[in-house]
Amino acid sequence: MIYKDIIKTSQNLGISVNKILEVFFLLINGEPVDNYHLIRTTGISRNVLNLIKKEFSFMFNPTSSYTSLAKTGADSLNKILDSHYQLESAILDFLDKELNHINDLTKDFPFKRPTPLRKFDQFTATINTTKKRTAILNFLCDIKGKKILFIGDDDLTSIFVASLRSATEVVVIDIDSRILDAIEKISKEMKLKIKTIQYDLREKLPQELLNSFDVVFTDPPYTTEGIKLFVSRSIQVLNEDNKAARIYFCYGNSDRAKERYLEIYRIIFESGLMIRWIFDRFNRYNGAESIGSASALFICEVTPRTHSIIKGGYKDDKLYTY
Repeated sequence: MIYKDIIKTSQNLGISVNKILEVFFLLINGEPVDNYHLIRTTGISRNVLNLIKKEFSFMFNPTSSYTSLAKTGADSLNKILDSHYQLESAILDFLDKELNHINDLTKDFPFKRPTPLRKFDQFTATINTTKKRTAILNFLCDIKGKKILFIGDDDLTSIFVASLRSATEVVVIDIDSRILDAIEKISKEMKLKIKTIQYDLREKLPQELLNSFDVVFTDPPYTTEGIKLFVSRSIQVLNEDNKAARIYFCYGNSDRAKERYLEIYRIIFESGLMIRWIFDRFNRYNGAESIGSASALFICEVTPRTHSIIKGGYKDDKLYTY
């Protein structure tokens, strides 16, 4: 009976059954769990968490800054969770080997990331997310022998990627000089040879960056214009002779505003890119609760129809959510 209620709630709220079960799984032992921890762990927004608790109010103890299941709720869920939920995600299963290797390389990294600036839509990803990004790039053979550009890197993913010492070149461009200073300092200490360039994407791309890279990684502002500009610049810097060039970019939104993804897909298709993979909730963040402190990782490949939507300067003031 409970499972039917979960299905109905899923249909009404537009949230997958798996996400609802994940919330229950974290509460099944009866211990109170901090609401923010639930949000970060499951990747659902605060609004969605509250809606789930409202729909199944009879299963929860009274609302507070913590969430816990009443005994009757826990008893009802045990059989369902045993048969329907698996804690380890598929992405971590096939990345285990790479993650272990990167953990060994980076466990003593002596760095602190600059404080995020809201005006640039900076929300720092967790260290584990940064390692996962490196692991998937390495797993998909997009580091060794490749020229890689990071368009914005407040998470310092470039440091982890460069630490594998197998890329032909690692370059970071960012509007924020603090980010570049931090990367330069660490790169020098670790002899990583990362090149940094201060650049505002709203300006025309420098000639030295055009038609130069095999792989681009970016975590842009989560606005339609932000995705359009960052994807356009990513296409412009890709080596036109590399038919296997890839763009990795992140995008997140609440499950209650799924229609916003449609514009993102439209930009991808208008740009002539092919979506090779989308890993839901791949990136986890400190903050950004309105999107569940999580975002998807898109991996796109070029096609003969790939072209940049924005080529020159950019004047629109709707770039950042801030």
